Amino acid sequence: MRRLRCSAGLNDGIPLGFKAAVTGLGFCFRRGDEASASLRGLNDGIPLGFKAAVTGPGFCFSRRASEVSALLRCRRRGAAKLLNEFPCQGGAAVACLDLYPAQSGRARMARALLRGLLNVGLPFGTEKIAVSVSHESPLVRFLGSMEKDSDGGTHLRANASAGQAPAYTLGAVPTLGILAGNPANDTQRFLVLVFDAQQKPIAVVKTGLSNRARELVRKESAFLASLPANIPGIPGRLAALESAHADAFAMRFFPGDSPTASRQTEMPGVLSSWLAVEDKTVISETPDWPRLEAAVRSDGRLGGVLERLRGRTVCAAIQHGDFAPWNIKVSAQGKWTVLDWERGQLRGIPAWDWFHYVIQTGILVARAQTSALVGQLEGLLANEWFRQYALRAGIIGSERDLILAYLLHVVEVINPAEGLAPNRELLDAMAARWAKDPGKDS
Repeated sequence: MRRLRCSAGLNDGIPLGFKAAVTGLGFCFRRGDEASASLRGLNDGIPLGFKAAVTGPGFCFSRRASEVSALLRCRRRGAAKLLNEFPCQGGAAVACLDLYPAQSGRARMARALLRGLLNVGLPFGTEKIAVSVSHESPLVRFLGSMEKDSDGGTHLRANASAGQAPAYTLGAVPTLGILAGNPANDTQRFLVLVFDAQQKPIAVVKTGLSNRARELVRKESAFLASLPANIPGIPGRLAALESAHADAFAMRFFPGDSPTASRQTEMPGVLSSWLAVEDKTVISETPDWPRLEAAVRSDGRLGGVLERLRGRTVCAAIQHGDFAPWNIKVSAQGKWTVLDWERGQLRGIPAWDWFHYVIQTGILVARAQTSALVGQLEGLLANEWFRQYALRAGIIGSERDLILAYLLHVVEVINPAEGLAPNRELLDAMAARWAKDPGKDS
């Protein structure tokens, strides 16, 4: 067992960002010398491998209801929603902020402020906590192997094909940082940033606790492993872990920020590179289509749209499924890297990712009115970059139908917890606007 000390997260009420994930999982951390419980002897139903994954940055665990309730009250007061676990080292702590995809202006300002404070050694709003970790945990050993094999990931990629953690004898636990995902449902995942001995970030490991979260981790890991190397915008998988208590995979750390409205010139090139021009497919044979047909079988309002698209032959496209600023990193050189591929498809519907970016950014980030979104979509269809993409994808003449089908899929199949009403309103507005001239955009 090894005792670590680190700096706990900032709690300041940012409306978009980190969630207090530890409370959702039913455990809590203690401060300073109080955090002395041994994970090995704690019989609380939390898998040891997962405990070890989060202890590096500073958790210990408790099932006592009073402790969990107290933490919940603390985190909820003042609508606090930001929780990140930083290592004590200043440079490493600053790097951890790159895991947080701030979208709103307020969130970006708060992150910039915290970055500045950490850079000058003033960890305002944080406190130190101590934890214990088990060197026997497969997940801790997997995290430790990132530092050992930081020479470009060659050894890690060799192990990735077998879906196993690299063979590794763990010495010191590496410096770690954690971004905890949304604890509001059973799909919560964790991003663990691993640092080398010089406190430089070398890898990001994604893992989860619940059965559903582990399923999504396995799905994303398998999808990334199935892709050819060097596809623009798509990260390679370095290594994977499958064990009795945890599933995880590793990829390179990509510094940068989410794209803003003024930094979107890379998008047409990235999406065009995902088109398989020589690989044609019928839309009804794509994975999303049967689910869409089944969901709207009894709804005849847009039956004509589905009928026109059903037999349409188009270029197969790599489809992300949640292509949006919060899943994209833009490097200092302007290069895009798209993350979070649990919805990824090799033979998806072209243009749906582009529509998703425009619509969901407008709804969830800009909070745009329906009339403004209608104007943005009309402008998109007239945009020269999109026209070139549509020609390459083989969808000229079907752009409006594809937008309506996309919105129908969001409303009836995805049924998102946030933004459902605006998506439905936009669907109704576009359907009414285009009812008489579905192909005028050609």
